[in-house]
Amino acid sequence: MVEKNWKDDRIVLTPINLYMEYILLSYNNFLKEKLDDVSITYGELTYIYNIKYYPSISQRELAETLFVSEANVAKMIKKLVDKGLVKKQKDENNKSRNILTLTDKGEDVFVKINVLTCGWERKITKDLSNDDLFDLKEKLYHLTHESADL
Repeated sequence: MVEKNWKDDRIVLTPINLYMEYILLSYNNFLKEKLDDVSITYGELTYIYNIKYYPSISQRELAETLFVSEANVAKMIKKLVDKGLVKKQKDENNKSRNILTLTDKGEDVFVKINVLTCGWERKITKDLSNDDLFDLKEKLYHLTHESADL
């Protein structure tokens, strides 16, 4: 766990990915406590968010977006379809292309998780002004693009 009083040199020398990992572990634990009525993993959540944010995304496009294999996407989508959260349909214009969308149940789970996530985010950023929070998100967005280009 990150100690509260690290010295500046330790803060600077700790890799960004370690901070991100701590934040994700904390978030995952938060969701586990709050989502006792929804059987969903953090990995599945990533797929749900991406399917929501990219309407009519194909399995291949989702694999490219998440930097995973198409086989990995196929396995995860099968789980989400079995849970009734995602539906898979053939593209009318290209029968080899599967289009992914959230079901009504998937939409409900997305909303519930998004509300919880916003509350969690407000708690961990309570000491930041709205401008500072925007700046942080803008920097993270930039880092996300930089890392994707490697």
